[in-house]
Amino acid sequence: MSNKQVAAVFKATGDLLQILGESRFVVMAYTNAARTIDGLEQDINEIASAGALRDLPRVGEAIAEKIQTLLDTGGLPYYDELAVQVPEGVVAMLQVPDVGPKTVQRLWRELDITSVEALKKSAEEGRLRGLKGFGAKTEERILKSIELLSRRSDDRTPIGSSLPLAESLVSGLKAASAEGVVERVSITGSLRRWRESTGEIKLLAVSSSADRALKEFMSLPQVAEVVQSHPDAVTVSLVDGPQATLKVVEKSHWGTALCRATGSPDHLAALGERVQAMGWQLGEGGLNALPATPVSGNGSLNHSETGQVQRFIDSEEALYEFMGLQWVPPELREGDGEIEAASDHTLPKLITLGEIQGEVHGHTTWSDGKSSVAEMAEAARSRGYQFWAVTDHSVGLGVTRGVDAQALLEQRREIDAVNDKFAAEGTDFRLIQGTEVEVLGDGELGLPDEVLASLDLVVASIHSGLRQDRERITERCLKAVNNPYVDVLGHPTGRLLGRRSPSEIDLEKTFRACADTGTAVEINANPERLDLSAEHARLASGLGCTVVINSDAHSIGQLDLLRYGVHTARRAWLCSENILNARPLDELLALLKRNRTGRSLK
Repeated sequence: MSNKQVAAVFKATGDLLQILGESRFVVMAYTNAARTIDGLEQDINEIASAGALRDLPRVGEAIAEKIQTLLDTGGLPYYDELAVQVPEGVVAMLQVPDVGPKTVQRLWRELDITSVEALKKSAEEGRLRGLKGFGAKTEERILKSIELLSRRSDDRTPIGSSLPLAESLVSGLKAASAEGVVERVSITGSLRRWRESTGEIKLLAVSSSADRALKEFMSLPQVAEVVQSHPDAVTVSLVDGPQATLKVVEKSHWGTALCRATGSPDHLAALGERVQAMGWQLGEGGLNALPATPVSGNGSLNHSETGQVQRFIDSEEALYEFMGLQWVPPELREGDGEIEAASDHTLPKLITLGEIQGEVHGHTTWSDGKSSVAEMAEAARSRGYQFWAVTDHSVGLGVTRGVDAQALLEQRREIDAVNDKFAAEGTDFRLIQGTEVEVLGDGELGLPDEVLASLDLVVASIHSGLRQDRERITERCLKAVNNPYVDVLGHPTGRLLGRRSPSEIDLEKTFRACADTGTAVEINANPERLDLSAEHARLASGLGCTVVINSDAHSIGQLDLLRYGVHTARRAWLCSENILNARPLDELLALLKRNRTGRSLK
């Protein structure tokens, strides 16, 4: 079993315990174990084989024994004992975003609601407001969450799950290419465009033997069974994930085939209109000449069996050039003005991962991180960063161990020691100190201004009270943004993809305030958040905001999540000039609100 699978079992056990009314401490034993396992860099099976389960943080002897049982047998009897006590429909209600175990317990025990369908009907009929603390707005929110659940339904997989799986399939096919079976392979579809969620995984490959390439694909360990097979394509179900389809084309067809397979439908429709005006049709394997079309220009020409003239183009770049266009990056292919810009040769030079100089939002063991200051610093340096900011949670966030004024003083000494070590080694890398300060329910911050003023920078975020009404949560956020020591607004909407809908915050009003005060807005790159979305990041930039991209890493491995944020920024049409942390550290610090002179704060 994988780390995520084991963590999911312990998370589900904790949920069942909470629904059944167990004590908070018993519930936390399982939910904390789930968090620990999910955040491990090492395979849980290796840890168990080494007899080191008890060495894991927040894992006691009883939990360690249950982990071992699960790994040995593939099941957890204790979970099974709990599951038979709770109707399946009650457990299914946990899938509704924003509906947690405590709420499910009350709905079940007090209103005898035992399914998502019954919950929806009760909310529509106004029955939920019979529960203490529930009102019309609660019912409205639950109905929106049920709608969100039905929209994600199903067959949409978050990019954080589908992309690594697709990449593992590509790696398997590339290994086969060492024998000359597969010449090239690419992810296609919405995944190549870096959309937040995808349907099935789509791959395109070039091979001189489609039959051999498809057999190699079907033999990959990730494949469970064949769903559908054709001479040039196969669709399979995967052991852990959505369906996947591989299509094989000839080398000369690659350019048009890759473009068509990438989409989007709106982008392809616009391309089709353009190429049709030139006397051609964008076909599956190439360009097909319309009647009476001259046949000159780049690309190889061929006559089909019906006598139709075809033009084969073996690269996307050549295809766009043939149409008089700049090559359009996949992230922009959404039918949102990219064709017009490509025609005018005014497409922006989009931000790249290599242009990011460092991050200003990350965590260590001083709060809820899994790695020490020194470990995170070394990991950031090894990735080529110039800097990394330690921004552990303030004490205002109750679910984690936060830092107060005294802890920040002690942490500063530790940061200074790490920086001294790098300086002695002649390493051009620097840690800076900040905090992720909690924006409290009334807009006050979790630390006093004099403490915030002593730091290099401050990220302000909302983690609780996300269901406040639009006016209240917006005013709460604006109060934080107008604080002269708040430099970055972290994950502004608070959404968790597929699990928690965004808050009702007035983003346009918030972005205008951020632009006025010099507060940067964050694209949180964790694929569970991607907050801001591409749409909102484009809006923020258009209103004059500076954007910063952070992985919000809580462990060394999570630093690699930054790529999701960079591609979200690319989908927002953003360039390096728009991105705060695409600048050297000295320039970044000079641009922070706290270090600007003459900044008018409302």
